[in-house]
Amino acid sequence: MPKAAKNLITLLVLVLVAGGIYVAAKVVPFYVDNLDVEDAVSAAFNLSGRNGNDGILRAEIRSRTMRMGSHVETDTWGVDHVVPGLGLTDDQIEIERSRITDNVRIEVTYQRDVEFALFKRTHTLVFHVVREGIPPP
Repeated sequence: MPKAAKNLITLLVLVLVAGGIYVAAKVVPFYVDNLDVEDAVSAAFNLSGRNGNDGILRAEIRSRTMRMGSHVETDTWGVDHVVPGLGLTDDQIEIERSRITDNVRIEVTYQRDVEFALFKRTHTLVFHVVREGIPPP
């Protein structure tokens, strides 16, 4: 194989590796935040056995997720601001209780936008966290 072809292949491999590292550096923090969301859902699930108020369970999840990540909120003037926390709403936190058994299902679905400035693109990651079963008393 000619030396020029080897150099071209080496350059291509280096570019692919650098691109992979760039994408991983942008995406991995969102998955780490999702692990914290899983912990928040687990804490609310464990609390659901002692507390029948779904509003308190939603507040527990929101309070634990307000310290991670950031989201965009629009103020009354129509200006977008980046604020800390995931900004989860009641619509994104579903809590179902069985009328027959003690089964509880807590489901959190949310989206995060990843900006790839190098590629001038934005990608939306959709996360779905579910915890279901009979909570501890």
